[in-house]
Amino acid sequence: MNIKKILINTIVAVVIGLSIVNIVGIFYAKQDPITALKTFPIKSLGFLLLLLAIDYAIQAIRTMIVLRSMGYRITFLQALENFFFVVFFSLVTPMSVGGQPFQIYHLTKLGLSSHDATNISITRMFEGILIVFIISVLMFKNVFRLLRGNLGLSVIVLGFLVTLSISVAGFIAFVNKKFLFAIFRFISRLTKSEKLQKKEKKALEWLDKMSASTKMLFFQNYWALIVDLIIGILGSLIPSFMLKYAIESVSTVRMPLTIIWGAINMLNTIVFYIPTPGSSGGIEGFYQLVLSHFYEPKATMTGIFVFRLVTYYLIVFLGIFLIWRFSRFKEEVTGVGKQELMDDNK
Repeated sequence: MNIKKILINTIVAVVIGLSIVNIVGIFYAKQDPITALKTFPIKSLGFLLLLLAIDYAIQAIRTMIVLRSMGYRITFLQALENFFFVVFFSLVTPMSVGGQPFQIYHLTKLGLSSHDATNISITRMFEGILIVFIISVLMFKNVFRLLRGNLGLSVIVLGFLVTLSISVAGFIAFVNKKFLFAIFRFISRLTKSEKLQKKEKKALEWLDKMSASTKMLFFQNYWALIVDLIIGILGSLIPSFMLKYAIESVSTVRMPLTIIWGAINMLNTIVFYIPTPGSSGGIEGFYQLVLSHFYEPKATMTGIFVFRLVTYYLIVFLGIFLIWRFSRFKEEVTGVGKQELMDDNK
């Protein structure tokens, strides 16, 4: 993806997100976003920014733990940079699909082999899905009781089942080397691409290395995945608390954190299928649809808008400001990739 396309996607994401906020505000909450923002306490906004910084620091530490278990030493700032840009590229690509490719890209730039970088990125992606699954199962009974008979519950259950099915199938494919080999050979034969067929040997060698890397992470360094999973589950409380805090800063209603935690995690199984950059619009709409059953519509709209300002629009703005680093990443990763290819040939 080039910088021009990134900028276009960013503009599309912001326009769609703000449009949905305006529609929700005008027709549902009877309040425009500007008025909503003016009513939000400045002190609460500062606390949300602090929570965001803590969340990013925790995610960076998680990355460091997994990488160090594989023998790679990176600094906290490098891990923080990695997580920040993973989030940024997820926010500016349709259905949030850009995060993992960029993470592999960036980890390779930091010195990881491409097969280790791919293994770590995809494994942690499935780990993230597992975290959502665990929380959803634990909290399903409470969320079901509060939302029974509402459209929001149907949306949540549908998203949960779809995500579970796709995740199980994807994980089985990922850890099955023979299946990966079969897919590559099938595509090669189907397309009759001479280029693919010529590269088949090297591609299969690469898949073999990634499979070995996966086995090492799962069977030798499983402790790192367990620690990462536990921290991930506990860390997932922060975004849910941020949203709860944002809404309750302008609401008279108080809800248990566990309810919001469960509802948001279950909602996240469907909102990220929205085919817009960063699923913009879908998150605002679905969050409003479900959470307005817990809080007043105006407070819900205001809280969601401020929450998205902090966790979405702020990150997009900072990412655009720092996008000049993308060109340097491209040059350095290309150099690393060429060196790795030369080493393989030796």
